[in-house]
Amino acid sequence: MKITESKGFSSPNLPARPQIKHHTSRLAFNFSFLTNATQYNLKKNNKNVNNKIRLKLLEKIATLSEEDKVLILNRPKDQGLELLPEEQVKLRINQEFKDSGRYEECDDNYWVFRLSKKGRVIGKISDNIFYILAVDPKFDLYKH
Repeated sequence: MKITESKGFSSPNLPARPQIKHHTSRLAFNFSFLTNATQYNLKKNNKNVNNKIRLKLLEKIATLSEEDKVLILNRPKDQGLELLPEEQVKLRINQEFKDSGRYEECDDNYWVFRLSKKGRVIGKISDNIFYILAVDPKFDLYKH
């Protein structure tokens, strides 16, 4: 293998990767791995999730991302987050979420936040990232 010099490089080694600063005090929300089950995702063909629910979801995410995670975790479940054992929730997790390795990086349980009486959102948390896995407008993914 012939190693050639390139502009700005004096050795075959690439420059060090820049360190990405990662803040963990506030939640960030990720929609990349919503379930493929139509009744629990945000696709247009889901007749259960209307624009009022979408707006409430956006408002709730804005509120939850404005304060430190510690404060949110200490709120009552109707205002903050609720922890649920995974076996209590009948959710088919998006396979890409598992294949990506993110499933293993997350807490063992599900986290839930409420959209008032319009529904609830179910996901998993890794550090400060809340992976939204399902929107449950009919309140039927788990019994409460």
